[in-house]
Amino acid sequence: MSVVGASTPASAAERPDSLGKDFWLAFTQNYSGTPELSLFISGPTATSGTVSVPGVGFSENFNVTPGAVTTVTVPATAQLTLGNSGDPENKGIHVTAVDEVSVYGLNRIQYTTDAFLGLPTDVMTTEYVVLSYQYNQASEFAVVATEDGTDVTYTPTAGTTAGVTAGTATTKTLNKGEVLPVSSSAGDLSGSTVTSTKPVAVFGGQQCGNVPQGYAYCDYLVEQLPGTGTWGNTFLTVPLKSRENGDTFRFVAKEDNTAVSINGAVVATLNKGQVHQQIIDGQSTVSADKPILMAQYANGGTYDNKIGDPFMMLTTPTEQFLSDYTFTTPATGFDSNFVNVVSPTDSVGDVKLDGTTVGAGAFTPIGSTGFSGAQLDLTLGSHTVTSSKPVGVYVYGFNDDDSYGYPGGAAYAAISDVAALSLTPASQKKTVNTQACVTAKVSDKNGKGLPGINVSLKATGINPLDTTVLTDATGSYQYCYTSTATGTDSFTASFSALSASATVQWATASPTKVKKLPIITKKVKKSPASLGDDNQVRLVKSIKTNKHGKVNIRALCRPVNSSAAGEVRFCDITVSKKGKVTVRSTGYDALKVTVKVKATPKKGQEDKWRPNSWTKTWKVRP
Repeated sequence: MSVVGASTPASAAERPDSLGKDFWLAFTQNYSGTPELSLFISGPTATSGTVSVPGVGFSENFNVTPGAVTTVTVPATAQLTLGNSGDPENKGIHVTAVDEVSVYGLNRIQYTTDAFLGLPTDVMTTEYVVLSYQYNQASEFAVVATEDGTDVTYTPTAGTTAGVTAGTATTKTLNKGEVLPVSSSAGDLSGSTVTSTKPVAVFGGQQCGNVPQGYAYCDYLVEQLPGTGTWGNTFLTVPLKSRENGDTFRFVAKEDNTAVSINGAVVATLNKGQVHQQIIDGQSTVSADKPILMAQYANGGTYDNKIGDPFMMLTTPTEQFLSDYTFTTPATGFDSNFVNVVSPTDSVGDVKLDGTTVGAGAFTPIGSTGFSGAQLDLTLGSHTVTSSKPVGVYVYGFNDDDSYGYPGGAAYAAISDVAALSLTPASQKKTVNTQACVTAKVSDKNGKGLPGINVSLKATGINPLDTTVLTDATGSYQYCYTSTATGTDSFTASFSALSASATVQWATASPTKVKKLPIITKKVKKSPASLGDDNQVRLVKSIKTNKHGKVNIRALCRPVNSSAAGEVRFCDITVSKKGKVTVRSTGYDALKVTVKVKATPKKGQEDKWRPNSWTKTWKVRP
């Protein structure tokens, strides 16, 4: 088998993921003290850009070198308040770059630190459900406008410090770069809904949370939240390295009557905005029959008496895994840095960290899921993870009474909008050494194609295949190949619970008989002419072949009798595309005109047709 061609997104830049050229970010409020606000920027190619905070008069250019981390320190004044006034603050942080980069934000006060993965504006949406944490200090979220005149409506699940009661919808109008901070000093804001008239960025977290409740010490928690359309159904967990007795996980539902299972056992049935919290010890599978958002929290140091404190790290659904990541640790400040990798078990040998293959022994199967997890040590700085199939990547680190964590990246396709999957044509018959194509298409309930969806494409038969493909801008992926052997290939495309099938039957081609290319001519019409008066002679009305070839027409004339010495001799012949032959002549008694026609097959048709020729001669007299 040979792959002839396959459609993919025109470039990685078109894929809805965490790499981008434009970001609007914000730093929610940390615990007491003056924070160190840092952005860590890395990218797969050398590039440049600018970080600006228009509301505080800050702007700084930056350069990115592959394999290195670029740090931009943002003024502490860019940190938001708790939002007690209920009014927007002009503290949005704008990051622009010439080429795609990854951006991570770190808000650090000694002993209370966390970081987030920044999401570019091209994956921002208008519908969010907040994931935060229970009250110790203020539970909080923030909304950043990416365009002027954005109406933001939020409905908190707990009373806010600005006096908005739980369950009350409140609308604020924001201009580009303005941020609406919302906080509660009496409850958990998880489950609060945010809708907007234009795309916005949303951040959720806690000013200083004890995880789990009752264990020291509290720590700042934050993540940038994805829109509800990108939530998923299947998650695979790997414990945090160096910690014991499990990690805390929280799940929030997008829809009513959402059943959440851990390792096959239902642990909660949630309505929209409801949250379930549970400690999971060891690797596990978390599944839901409707989309959920899930986060993994590091427990406080007194929970297992290990180095480190709480952080909040979103967990990527398997449907949003990527095959390549560029990410970074903080530039300084953490002695222990790790990356967890979740990979399909059959491709663990393809996983590379910074270009070096990770030993298969580093991975442990996650039950019978077909996936395996690994906990790998990291040095400070920028890193890459690549694989032949999509994997999940999580970056975190610990220091004395301190920690950080965030996903290394993710896709942000509208996977919760997927309603249909097709594979066409359903069946086809082909001869060996010709081309066959199957097209997988993912669409929403309205039939609109959805880009950036990871589709599993497998084939059994004479040309086995097992790969994961990414839908293009039309929601499609076309796989084309040839076969040198006869038999049948059975294809299956799948995404989540959806699947579609198709077959290709390969047979030996029948011997092809080469036919004579026909030349079609209409009856010759002879017209007497006085040659000396320059009259015309229509010899042939038309000469043609069918669509498989073309004709070449030539005409010749010569005198029947020689003219007297010294007389003018002239003979001119033209042939039109339709086969009209025109003769103009003086100085001759009579002419002999010969028309020669040759038919030639079109390029690529030589094995089906052979050339043919036709000749006709007339005498023309005055």
